Amino acid sequence: MKTVAASLMLLLLLVSSSDYEAMLDCKAVTAYLTPCLTYLTGMVETPRAFCCKGARNIVFDASKSMENKKMACNCIKTLAYIVKPRPENAIDLSNKCRIHFPFKISPNIDCSR
Repeated sequence: MKTVAASLMLLLLLVSSSDYEAMLDCKAVTAYLTPCLTYLTGMVETPRAFCCKGARNIVFDASKSMENKKMACNCIKTLAYIVKPRPENAIDLSNKCRIHFPFKISPNIDCSR
């Protein structure tokens, strides 16, 4: 858990130069997904309600503009690279939270589309 916390702090430092004109920034995406890390890394079997709420917030905010969607995607890509989620949990987050997440939680996603 200390490694996950340290990774999040590193991510926040890396994204401190986010585009402030966007309604959504990487700090917000990271904060929204932080409650999901225990599920995404396999520490718990089911995402908690506050994880799903954060995921819903990302979906809602990312849907406001293509810029927000690309920014959220790139931030999640970086976060996935650092945290290394279990692929099956990353895929199943949408189903467990009953949302349609607009992109994969993966370090290999192409955010240009």
